[in-house]
Amino acid sequence: MSEEEAACPPEDRRTLPRVVAVTQPLSSEPLKAFLNTIRVGEVRTGRVISIEDREVLVELDGLPGPGKAVGCIPHGDLTRKATGHPSEVVSIGQQLTFEVIGVDWQRERVWASAAACEDPALRAFLLGLRRGATHQGQVASVHNFGVLVNLDGEPDQCTGFIRLPELSWRTFDHPADVVTAGQRVVGEIIDVDTRRGQVQLSLKALQEDPLLPFADQAGRVTTGRVTKLIPFGAFVRIADGIEGLVHNTEFRDEPVEEPGQIVSEGDEITVRIVEVDLMRRRLTLSSRNRPQSGERSI
Repeated sequence: MSEEEAACPPEDRRTLPRVVAVTQPLSSEPLKAFLNTIRVGEVRTGRVISIEDREVLVELDGLPGPGKAVGCIPHGDLTRKATGHPSEVVSIGQQLTFEVIGVDWQRERVWASAAACEDPALRAFLLGLRRGATHQGQVASVHNFGVLVNLDGEPDQCTGFIRLPELSWRTFDHPADVVTAGQRVVGEIIDVDTRRGQVQLSLKALQEDPLLPFADQAGRVTTGRVTKLIPFGAFVRIADGIEGLVHNTEFRDEPVEEPGQIVSEGDEITVRIVEVDLMRRRLTLSSRNRPQSGERSI
């Protein structure tokens, strides 16, 4: 791992260049003191002093006395627009405004994102949101990778995004089974990304976890449908959005090498709830013991 990667947060390493060609700034106490005033997330300005294949270097404004404070903007953080070479976006001597995304104390430089500041109206909108709050919007489009949402109040952008796991607790084949284009939705804000101009929403966060009603039902017997066979057992759906595992050792008293010897996908079987783990959202089932006198059934 390079020094640049080691000094930058893990989520930002994907955009870091492998080769950095730059004249290092002179190390000085004023420079160290200046870097100590810089905070991740704040906005700074600077002048472009170098354009490489994978990055743009800027001289940060505000350093008192001699020497340079260098900022590095990875190609992917120059703009949210599709580009080829960084020279298509900026030129030597150009003044840029950018968001600080990291400080490299070893090399005495700053990692920055100009993309986070290229649309002031959008940035102001994003900074006005907070994680955990709810926000409304209209579904713009539905894709197999997620759902795009036009959020209320956004400046003519499509900033909302719902990942598949955040759509619903229940099982679905395609996001279109949950929402449709034009539908109004309310979601919880789980992330605000100024660099991508994106707000991640969760519809599931505002829905009751369907596992909760089963929290105290260990020992109860019910029926379910086998949804998937794996080498060491079978998953059985006992309610909408609720699936549990029947391990190979829980089919019968005799050893079972693989679940296909006992059940097939689509079979409806009787199972007993052995354990409900709300923290890990795991449901353990058994089909060895059938309902007996005094045993509760669902």
